[in-house]
Amino acid sequence: MIRIAIVEDEENCIKKETEIIKQYFVGKRIPYDIAVHMNVEWFLMGLKEEVFDLYILDVKMPFKNGLEAAREIRKLYPDPAIIFVTNYIDYAVEAYEVNTYRYIPKSNLGEKLLQALDSLLPKILEKEKRCYMVEKRGEIDKIPYSDIYYLKKDGKYVDLVHRGGITKLRKTLIGILQELDGKEFLPVEKSYAVNIRHVMQIKGCDLIMRDGAAVPVGTARIGKVKKEILDFWG
Repeated sequence: MIRIAIVEDEENCIKKETEIIKQYFVGKRIPYDIAVHMNVEWFLMGLKEEVFDLYILDVKMPFKNGLEAAREIRKLYPDPAIIFVTNYIDYAVEAYEVNTYRYIPKSNLGEKLLQALDSLLPKILEKEKRCYMVEKRGEIDKIPYSDIYYLKKDGKYVDLVHRGGITKLRKTLIGILQELDGKEFLPVEKSYAVNIRHVMQIKGCDLIMRDGAAVPVGTARIGKVKKEILDFWG
């Protein structure tokens, strides 16, 4: 299921965007879900409750604009695509500061939104496949790689810290990293590994994570860890 959020205050634009998206995914025979928000502040209040694969934002709206909404999205979620749909070109430079995927004029919505969906679809489908499977008591939980913040060794267990909470696994840290086999996961100490996508700041010998946690790195390793993180970011 591909989930799309539309944040837009003009009913005509909402109708047009939803129709384009509906026809596109029905034609591809791919399940989808569209959530429409006409009020930015209400949308932001529920931002932590659900995550979408794609956010389509109007730039100019009452109270808070789409750029402010995009900044709040990026504080929580590094991976979802953001597309701005607008009549105003003045905000284009600022839009790309929040890692915008497309900046589409409303006058050319039909053609440009379809082009963006075509370009995005393979990336979204690939991300859907990248999940870590956790089996407990006969049940299987699927944790997307993009939701994993960091891993912490705790005795005979490893705490997998993710957006939904903490999953405790009776495995070795090295073993889990081998299972994940993702370049975004970086071992930083014997007891810690981080998802570089969720490192928000390097402060002294601490890595400040998206959930606010500080992951410690020894002084002997901090230089190498910094370089690997900066290389990944670059």
